[in-house]
Amino acid sequence: MGSTFTRRQFVMGAMVLGGSLALTGCSPKPESKKQDGASGATEPVQADIIVIGSGLAGSACSISAAQNGASVLLVDKAPFLTSTFLTSKGNVSIAQVPENKDEWRFESETPDTMDQFVSRYRNLTEIGKVDAPYPDYSRMQRMMEESCATIAWVEQLGITFEKSFTKEMVGTDTVKPDVSADPATEAGVQVANAFAAEFERLGVRTMLSAEAKELIMDGDAVVGVKVEGPDGVQELRAKAVVLATGGFGGSAEYCDQLVPAINEMGFQYLGNAMNTGDGMTMASAIGAALYEDPWVIPNVIMPTRTLTKADAGFKKLCDTGMEGAATSSKMLVDSTGARFVNEAAPVTALATSMTDNQAGPYYVLFDSSNAEVVAVIEKGLSTGDVLKGVSIEELADAAGAPQLAATFEAYQQAAAAGADEAFGKKADMLAAYGDGPFYLVKFVPSYVATMGGVKTDASCQALGENGSVIPGLFAVGEATHRFMYNRSFVRHCSNSSALTMGRLTGAALATA
Repeated sequence: MGSTFTRRQFVMGAMVLGGSLALTGCSPKPESKKQDGASGATEPVQADIIVIGSGLAGSACSISAAQNGASVLLVDKAPFLTSTFLTSKGNVSIAQVPENKDEWRFESETPDTMDQFVSRYRNLTEIGKVDAPYPDYSRMQRMMEESCATIAWVEQLGITFEKSFTKEMVGTDTVKPDVSADPATEAGVQVANAFAAEFERLGVRTMLSAEAKELIMDGDAVVGVKVEGPDGVQELRAKAVVLATGGFGGSAEYCDQLVPAINEMGFQYLGNAMNTGDGMTMASAIGAALYEDPWVIPNVIMPTRTLTKADAGFKKLCDTGMEGAATSSKMLVDSTGARFVNEAAPVTALATSMTDNQAGPYYVLFDSSNAEVVAVIEKGLSTGDVLKGVSIEELADAAGAPQLAATFEAYQQAAAAGADEAFGKKADMLAAYGDGPFYLVKFVPSYVATMGGVKTDASCQALGENGSVIPGLFAVGEATHRFMYNRSFVRHCSNSSALTMGRLTGAALATA
């Protein structure tokens, strides 16, 4: 039975599983046969390749392997496929460099070279840099050299891409699916439908609502996985197992262990709640190494969980929310009322600064110039995460923020002069405050994905703690993409690397 995702399914899935999970669907389950003389026992389900996780990387890997002749079994613990990507706008970064001239997707405004691309990439990913061996620039370059070929490959499935952003705008040329023929449907849903059609055409078997629990070993090699689903516990056997299980943002335990700031500061997780580090858990149990220095991929700074639970309108108090609420044109202050960063800097800089300064709680200052914004803020006064004062001085007293009044005066002067000597905010983002009452609203970083996962080599083969490859085990996508970045992600490159890792790994395994 094919899986075509309707708008109703999209909405129902989002209601059941959260904002980043989006639909219900159906797919055939692999058949298993009872063993002779063994009541209730089943023979292991066989395939050439087992892929665990049906996001961009897992779907691309499954399709590529099947296109190259392999029998593929795609397993996902969600009741539907491609959960992570369904609400996406579908932006994918590409490197339009001489190495892939024949597959450029549009003509750049200015010529590019890989050296120039890497220089821009380095500047972006090393915001808030930590002393870690990431990114692996040779692997990153390999991913990006293949990016245009990857888009051409996806287009063969019936998706047409168009220019989205240029390198002058965001640091990398970017394309997105053309949704003009069906603007009511998210780009991610259209991509998911194209993937589902290809699964059916190629005979990719899918097992849904099936959670991978344990890798099966034969000596030092991985030869399968145990899964638990509607039919109980089953053994699945294959020549290779590919972990495409996403990150660990949905696991409070992993967050505490790997990035304590997430729960200490109350980061808001906006990603797939089912991304709980399953691949990491299974792989480390057999001696696989995990990446050091994990981190997050920030989205926006936004009000705290307390506030967004109190009223959904608080989710709109951010740069991508309602008019008059953009934080980039306002003051972001620490617990003393002092500014500490250019509020219009990339969100990666805001998130790393908020974390590294350890001077929270952090607040965004609002005035009363926008009635719609004020109406939302007033709903949070009883939570303690919103403070109000008729004047700045009164607000400073209420917050116990001794530097707030001086900071406010300096900001108003900078706005009038059009020059922010303290932090270099551009004049067009220096909006002077209007009349009170004034509000301090507690803000935290949000994130959509994590940097971490299973260590892999250039072929996406999992590595043991001693550095040697683990036969039969591979990882793609967010389950291994720590090598792509230092401290800060580069916009839309995660989608790009996920598709490319999946495409290349699937083809290589099928033809090995």
